[in-house]
Amino acid sequence: MGMFNKTCKETSVLVTQSMDRKLGWTERISLKIHLKVCDNCARFVRQMHLLRSWVSSEDESNQPGLPEEGRQRIANKLKEGD
Repeated sequence: MGMFNKTCKETSVLVTQSMDRKLGWTERISLKIHLKVCDNCARFVRQMHLLRSWVSSEDESNQPGLPEEGRQRIANKLKEGD
């Protein structure tokens, strides 16, 4: 296809690459043009950003291990057993 007329497959490659590197200006323009006319690819971009935010989240609730409330309940039960 032409420089600014990308297929959905080419666009999905650009989307994933854009998450790891800075795209060139022609890549950015062709990506923006395609996303303006293709709802499916625009949805794909939103999903990719959402997945990336979930994976890279540093929220304590996403960390492995027992929450503080659970630790406290266990400690209380152990004290009751003494």
